[in-house]
Amino acid sequence: MTATAGRNSNNSVFVREFCRGALPELLTGAGLSDGDVHSVTVDVIRRARMLNALPVDYFDVLVTPFIEEVSQHRPLSAPAWLRAAVVVAVRNSRLEEFHALGGPLGGADITAITQAATEPLAQLLEETGTPVSNNTLAGLDAKYPRAWACLTALSDLMASDDDNERTYTMPQAPVPSLPGSHEKTQAQQATHVKNLPAGQNVIASAIDPRFDQALLAMMQQAKDGNATLIPLSALSRLSRNSDKQLRVLEFLLAYGATVLTTNYLLNPNLVAVRTRPLVKPDSFNLRRTMKQLRGLGPTHASVIKALRKQW
Repeated sequence: MTATAGRNSNNSVFVREFCRGALPELLTGAGLSDGDVHSVTVDVIRRARMLNALPVDYFDVLVTPFIEEVSQHRPLSAPAWLRAAVVVAVRNSRLEEFHALGGPLGGADITAITQAATEPLAQLLEETGTPVSNNTLAGLDAKYPRAWACLTALSDLMASDDDNERTYTMPQAPVPSLPGSHEKTQAQQATHVKNLPAGQNVIASAIDPRFDQALLAMMQQAKDGNATLIPLSALSRLSRNSDKQLRVLEFLLAYGATVLTTNYLLNPNLVAVRTRPLVKPDSFNLRRTMKQLRGLGPTHASVIKALRKQW
């Protein structure tokens, strides 16, 4: 993965052609009001500039959690790191607030928007830029040292053709606490969402910085030692808010848990990734995707085999 860090002006292709052209047109066509279209557009511009201002090595680590998610995103000709950057800058913006809980933006709308954003964002990332004030995507390496070390090892592993498992040293850091009462929210079950089994999934906006009951229960179980293995379709199931995502990963690693996604394995001393091609995550049928052992290293495969026996 590689990109040139930078920031563009209001006359950039990304702003001029995508944020003031394709994006408002797609949002309006999906039924969003003028005010909502404006708020999403402003947020996308802000996020793209924040991402664009990051150092290259930091950028690579930040987008790594979303590489498996974009394994089949179009355009397939674009490198995976760029499609993952589109997720961070565009998909994880306020778009999510109009997609969660069966909102007006459906999966086809999200696909059309992210595909349209890819080439303009590529041009933005090629330009030299300046720091962005109040960059909420910056400083996560210092806030969450365990999670950052883990994802750095994963990013390095994915850039290597030598192997698909690698050990790393997790840094010493204070043990994190559970979120406080002011950070909690009671999310609703979206029984009306297509393909979502009633009563089985708790759905909230994935960029909400608060913690719903399902995520808090998982963290409590990890703290109590009752959840040593956390199976997920993708790391975005923890959150699409990068700060919150790394905060949860930091917590899980601190308490010795192993996070297993469709293509990744992350624990306090080892990272593993399926060799390409990656398997497309399926949040509605995790067991099906977890059955695929192709491209896994020995430790990774043994963890999945043990999980399948429990199922």
